[in-house]
Amino acid sequence: MGLCRLASGRTPAPSFRKVYDKGRSAGNRLLVLYYLAGDDDFRLGVSAGKRLGKAVVRNRLKRRVKEAFRRLRPSLVRGGQLVFIIRHGAVAATFLEILNAERDLLKRMELLQNG
Repeated sequence: MGLCRLASGRTPAPSFRKVYDKGRSAGNRLLVLYYLAGDDDFRLGVSAGKRLGKAVVRNRLKRRVKEAFRRLRPSLVRGGQLVFIIRHGAVAATFLEILNAERDLLKRMELLQNG
């Protein structure tokens, strides 16, 4: 459910509730982003419900969301906990569409340097 390869770590699934309750959110047709401000480091969680498809499909989507975040990570300005919830529209989306959807949400949360 998280991104282990980032130096900043991952948000464990039980902590998602705290981010949902106390954080801010924004969404588009592919993803929903919940953000809770914190220290200078990022913790990332990714949630893909069973309605999206079988485990192969859900895991592929989570890998795409994590990779898109890895590419956008150098442009982020402040830390905290992030949880991405994958919507059904992402099942048919390309990687580029997912990357742009993440970029859009991070800009709307004012987390990107150039945006």
